[in-house]
Amino acid sequence: MQSRRVMRQILGLVLMLSLGLLPQASQAQSSDSTSALAEMASKVRTYTLKNGLRVILYNRGEAPVFSGAVVVRVGGSDEVVGETGISHIFEHMAFKGSDTVGTKDYGRERKLLARLEELAAESSAAQSLSPEQQKEWDEIHKELRSIWISDDFTRRYEKQGATGQNATTDKEYTKYFVNLPRSAFEFWCEMESDRLLNPVMRQFYQERDVVLEERRMRFEDDPGGRLYELLLGVAYQRHPYRAPVIGYEHDIRSLTATRLEEFRKRYYVPSNMVVSVVGKLNPDEDMKVIEEYFGRLPKGAPVARDIDAEGLQEGERRIQLTMAASPEVIVAYRKPNYPDPDDAPISVMAEILAGSKISPLYTELVKRKQVAASIGNDEGPGIAYPNLLMFSATVKAPHTTEQVINAFDSVISRFRRTGATQEQLDVAKRSIGMTYLAHLQSNQSLALDFASSELVFGSWKASVDWYDAMSKVSIADIRQVADKYLVPESRTIATIERKK
Repeated sequence: MQSRRVMRQILGLVLMLSLGLLPQASQAQSSDSTSALAEMASKVRTYTLKNGLRVILYNRGEAPVFSGAVVVRVGGSDEVVGETGISHIFEHMAFKGSDTVGTKDYGRERKLLARLEELAAESSAAQSLSPEQQKEWDEIHKELRSIWISDDFTRRYEKQGATGQNATTDKEYTKYFVNLPRSAFEFWCEMESDRLLNPVMRQFYQERDVVLEERRMRFEDDPGGRLYELLLGVAYQRHPYRAPVIGYEHDIRSLTATRLEEFRKRYYVPSNMVVSVVGKLNPDEDMKVIEEYFGRLPKGAPVARDIDAEGLQEGERRIQLTMAASPEVIVAYRKPNYPDPDDAPISVMAEILAGSKISPLYTELVKRKQVAASIGNDEGPGIAYPNLLMFSATVKAPHTTEQVINAFDSVISRFRRTGATQEQLDVAKRSIGMTYLAHLQSNQSLALDFASSELVFGSWKASVDWYDAMSKVSIADIRQVADKYLVPESRTIATIERKK
């Protein structure tokens, strides 16, 4: 499963930030945390360029370093069947350079790449090349390999002292991020804006094979990955959350560099991006540099999203995967997403039920009945649309998945009757904050979280509101969401049964 949704990652950051506050749920610290948030808010600067690009700058710390992030509001939820996985594969291609980075002769390369696209169009995305076409295909690639400068983009960053350079794609976002010395700020602006302005789809068909292998390892050969993919496909009937971010195999094979370029022009527009920088900054001077480079991006057409709502679920759904693997169970309940007022109480409830080794589910299934070896909980697969509260369990031999489900239902039924105790509530709130305490000193995490909140919720401050709502969750709130959402008719159960 994917990591917990962004809002839960943010809350520990914004509460404590760099002022030394610990996430203790006491009134004495309430005013301190309010002051901490107010101080942070006074230092965060936001801008919008003429082309629509939003910029967030936060000057913090004394070390001459910064973390830069470029976040694009595009991911698996924007894809349709036939093009699933296109956001992820473009993320790979964004590291191949531009018309000046990664090539010895772009003029010649451009002509060769154009001929590859002609061949791909004639052969079902290069999947059914004739012998003559295959020969020409191989000859073109042989010449291209003499022109390409492998890893030129990342090597230039390494020479500048970059660390933590990477990118990720999920249901809502594609994120590019890196840590650099302060002296490399203009270099970062130039390189990041260049790969947005002048990307080249070089090595596309080789990278397509890399993604197919990645899919095989993460989903087809991994029992947990396969089960999760099946779960989403059953829990969602219409919404694009049902498809894996990495894409279906057939869709990946049918992609071409031409279709990737069309995708880029549709989604990689300034109004659909946020540039976020955290670290040692001079906002007034740095904005001049950002405008010089990122201001070059053409405005483009606004991104229009027309995504079908999933609609109500009217009965329990089940899916079973039979394979040579250890039995597993996932129970997924339909739930709203932030900013729905039930979102924060649901997260606290999940932490109470399965967040620790003293939680009711762990105590009953792992310790007392010993039908499960482990218990977990998660929320996903995305954050922009109504999502799922998921509980997972690995089955302990010689028990069965059905025994685990029965024991799970017994705990949930009792919890709905009795509710949570004040002690459980306090422990859960502290745990939620402590889980992300490690992010306190991470400029990179803050840069990514600010940009993500801005793109989906319209403000980098959304995490502050979420934390405030979480801190006010009461025992009555927990009982209310348990009665409303922990019901069989709104859940999907996915299991792995061992193949005999």
